Amino acid sequence: MKFLIGTLLWLMAVSYPQAQNILGLPGEVTQGGLYVGKVAPDSEVWFEGRKLRLSPEGHFVVGMNWKQGAMAKFKLIDAAGQVRHQRLGVKKQKYDVSHIDGLPPKMVTPPKKLLAKIAQDSARVRKARKTDSDRQEFRGDFIWPVRGRISGNFGNHRILNGTPKSPHGGMDIAAPKGTKIVAPLGGRVTMVSDLYYTGNTLILDHGLGVNTVFAHMDSVTVKTGQVIKQGDQIGTVGATGRATGPHLHWGLNWYNERLNPALVLDHGNE
Repeated sequence: MKFLIGTLLWLMAVSYPQAQNILGLPGEVTQGGLYVGKVAPDSEVWFEGRKLRLSPEGHFVVGMNWKQGAMAKFKLIDAAGQVRHQRLGVKKQKYDVSHIDGLPPKMVTPPKKLLAKIAQDSARVRKARKTDSDRQEFRGDFIWPVRGRISGNFGNHRILNGTPKSPHGGMDIAAPKGTKIVAPLGGRVTMVSDLYYTGNTLILDHGLGVNTVFAHMDSVTVKTGQVIKQGDQIGTVGATGRATGPHLHWGLNWYNERLNPALVLDHGNE
């Protein structure tokens, strides 16, 4: 009996690390996090009932909801049809409550005559964020689009002029008006538009559903359809749209899943 128990414990110790690496993902993920994994190209990867797209090399992308539960459930099906399941623990995030006062009333509760424009704005953004291209820039390391004080964190519950609103879908970086904004990854511009809430807004596609959003810009220096490299200037910091001061609102998305940009950055030189 002791031999049998000892053998089982040894097998568990050996097999557990292998199981943790079948998708090329870390052993624990974080709410709002973006992750790139890798499997054999002829495999299938499923995340909580959703089949994930694979690159020709077998890379895939997955994003965790900002309120993802305690476990993230994956399924891997290899070329022979063998099915293996993977569960990863999810690190919970704490989200603060921020109060923003002094906004013009029309920016908190817009006039009815502007509701049609706001709906059109939302449809335009949703379309751009659904882009599912073969671009491979998502595999790179992100750089800061602009340096400055973090004035708003992802997931914060925002109360505008005393009215509760949706959680903050990105991070705000305060910087002087006119400060240069650069592309955190290379990609293709899928939208440039002046939107009611976010002012001059730009969306970049980085491949397999990964896209980044830049809002409240003073100027945009690229055009829709343009392909740019990491570090290229894409515009300048401003305060257009619903903003109380110059800053960049930077959003990171996996298709229409809003993610936390701070989790993909190197914070060593803040």
